[in-house]
Amino acid sequence: MTKRKAFSLVEMIISVILLGIIVVFLYETVSNLERTNRIFSDNETSLSKKERILDLLYEDIFLANSLNIKGIDNSLVSIQTSNTLFDIAQPNVTWLVVREKNTLLRFESTKEFEKMSSDNSDYYHISKVGENCEIFKVYQSNKKENILIHIQFKDQEPMVYEFSKPLFVKEHNTTKVAPANKPPVQPTKGQ
Repeated sequence: MTKRKAFSLVEMIISVILLGIIVVFLYETVSNLERTNRIFSDNETSLSKKERILDLLYEDIFLANSLNIKGIDNSLVSIQTSNTLFDIAQPNVTWLVVREKNTLLRFESTKEFEKMSSDNSDYYHISKVGENCEIFKVYQSNKKENILIHIQFKDQEPMVYEFSKPLFVKEHNTTKVAPANKPPVQPTKGQ
């Protein structure tokens, strides 16, 4: 008769303990990967939202026939542009932050922006761009060649873009844009 070699009880216990340790490490690794993927997904969503906001404002300004930057610290931008979300020919677009939750809004209308009332509210299409907007400013260089966009939402990195814009030529009380090729958007510090 031949003797069969088998595992002893001690060897089995050691094997089970080692397998348990390996499973714990694998579980921690998978848990960390899930956490990392969630963080990357949140960051990607945030970056995608920032890009959509800047792209929309950039298109509004770049395709503008007129641009009027006013308000306290350049915080209200009125534009007549060919960029539209609501199929309006040459809409008047206004960007501003309202007090309720510091909401950044984009108004698009056939008429120039004025204080909304029950009489004129049907003229405006309102798009909510984002809440908790701490900074919304658009600057134009003295020679009117460059535009700087600065937007910051609470607890987020600021969005700062600068791009070249064709010269504005003043004619009576309007501002007209000289035609030019569309320049690429250049991210600046803070992006």
